[in-house]
Amino acid sequence: MRKTLSVLAAAVFLSVPATSVATAAPMAVEGTAVVGAVDGTTQVAAADRFREIRTGHAARRAPDVNIHDDWGVYTGGSAVTGQDAIQSAYSDLTVSGDTLYAPTMKAPRSCVELVTAYNNGAKQVWAWDWCVGVNVAKSVNIDATFRTTYVASVNGHDSYHGKVEQTDAGTNTWTASLFNYRANRWDTLYTQRGTDQSQDNRSWNIFEIYAGGSTTAAYCTALGSRTIESSSYKIKLNGSWQAAGTGNTSVISNSSTANFLCPNLSRTVVHANDQWQVHR
Repeated sequence: MRKTLSVLAAAVFLSVPATSVATAAPMAVEGTAVVGAVDGTTQVAAADRFREIRTGHAARRAPDVNIHDDWGVYTGGSAVTGQDAIQSAYSDLTVSGDTLYAPTMKAPRSCVELVTAYNNGAKQVWAWDWCVGVNVAKSVNIDATFRTTYVASVNGHDSYHGKVEQTDAGTNTWTASLFNYRANRWDTLYTQRGTDQSQDNRSWNIFEIYAGGSTTAAYCTALGSRTIESSSYKIKLNGSWQAAGTGNTSVISNSSTANFLCPNLSRTVVHANDQWQVHR
């Protein structure tokens, strides 16, 4: 079912084995800004699509021209006050026309959604502001600098470690951070406070597309043999960090495989429910 209102490669220069999951060091001092982060985004069209999707306007478009679908892990209830995951990131994934938001994660009432976005040749990590601007507040290119600073090889592909956490309950302040492997610390990408305007009281960590075509979308061809993956996914539930599992999360799809316009697309829960993969 398409949603009318949705909430939406080489090894890095680090001594991390190519087949291992990089283990974050003890939580060091936070507050240092993410290297290379800028205000807004060069992906204006992708940001406009994201806004259309999340406010329902995308449904007004012809369904055979543009589709919006997603699949992944959802959590209900406002008791979730944080998310933490290792997310795939490809500096060589070039998507034209379509937009791939994957992985993307947000908690209930959160002012910030942490998005991995590919569109019009650009590859970026976004901090989407849900409380004030309702737009891309900060972005950072997935380039050589990003890979050197924030990327480790996980399951054979580049990945970054990101988290979004409520840092002040009284003002509903949320902070998105990326783990800096080079400096062994968390760097702040964006902080915002206020009232969540997404109108969806769930958290999610999902694979999401906005695409066109009749049988095979452009993003599908561009994806090739790459795997979009989220692993080591944790949620902060009732004040305590815990791995996502069948008892606190659900795997939800908003359509059949055919509606992703990607023949032979595989959507797999590798470990329920803290690791998932999408690939052809």
